[in-house]
Amino acid sequence: MGLKRYVAKRTLQALGVVYVVATAVFVAVRSVPGDPARLVLGGNAEPDELAAVRAELGLDQPIHVQYYRWMADLARGDLGDSIYTGQSVATSIVNAAEPTLSIGLVGITIAILVAIPAGVVSATRRDQWEDYVATGVAFLGISMPSFWIGIVLLLTVGTAIPAIPSFGYASISEGIVPWLSHVILPATAVGLPYAGIITRMTRSSMLEVLSEDYMQTARAKGLPPRLILFKHGLQNALMPVVTVAGILFALLLGGIVAVEMVFGVQGFGRLLIRSIERQDFPIVQGSVIVISIIFVFMNLFVDLLYMSINPKIKYGGGA
Repeated sequence: MGLKRYVAKRTLQALGVVYVVATAVFVAVRSVPGDPARLVLGGNAEPDELAAVRAELGLDQPIHVQYYRWMADLARGDLGDSIYTGQSVATSIVNAAEPTLSIGLVGITIAILVAIPAGVVSATRRDQWEDYVATGVAFLGISMPSFWIGIVLLLTVGTAIPAIPSFGYASISEGIVPWLSHVILPATAVGLPYAGIITRMTRSSMLEVLSEDYMQTARAKGLPPRLILFKHGLQNALMPVVTVAGILFALLLGGIVAVEMVFGVQGFGRLLIRSIERQDFPIVQGSVIVISIIFVFMNLFVDLLYMSINPKIKYGGGA
């Protein structure tokens, strides 16, 4: 199967998953007890006022009519407008997504830059002090929740280094330095636990690769140790690590919510929580769809990256 055909097939499958998720969230948000119109107007609203708001929001229509209209709008790329602010859902999500994506991307970068060298050192120095230190730090990172690490960083680094802000967010449009100074602490908080997971995965994968016959053959041929380690060893060991890192990035975005609260960042997670509390159907639906798109297309990206690392893997799953 060629690359274009494979990508087209996987894209269709991804769109199918997004459609199922969209349908599920449409049903779920309307199954929650409560009346969005009453939440908008308050508990003392008159029946006529409630009826007018429900009609304006389309909530007076039968459920299948609401579903059809929403799906028709969704097919055109229209996620609707917020019940409370009247702002388009797409605009609300884009405004809230930048801080979350910034923290997530910097966080996963920190995790990879720390974890892969640590995992390689741990595997090549097996049962030596370097291995014990890397393993201990990895388990420590895995066992500590991101929000707790965030609080520790806030009370230590945030108070000791005034140049690193400990609250709020600066857009990247304001400059790289202000942006990075606001992002580095929350990104470290979310990245360290995942660094522990990737370190353990890299170590296990490297140990498996180092015991393979082709590695023994490369040593017997007298190839330089660095060439054996990085070209023949690390390249093959990275394949399962890449898969895990891609999935972890998608999960990391969901785990940023608590860290955003610790550092006072108005990101995607806080937008979703507020919208659920308010029963702001359009934003909840749009947010869940965006999350599902990130998950399914990140999976596709990881598959393509996996095959670029190992060209022997055929498109379509065969080896």
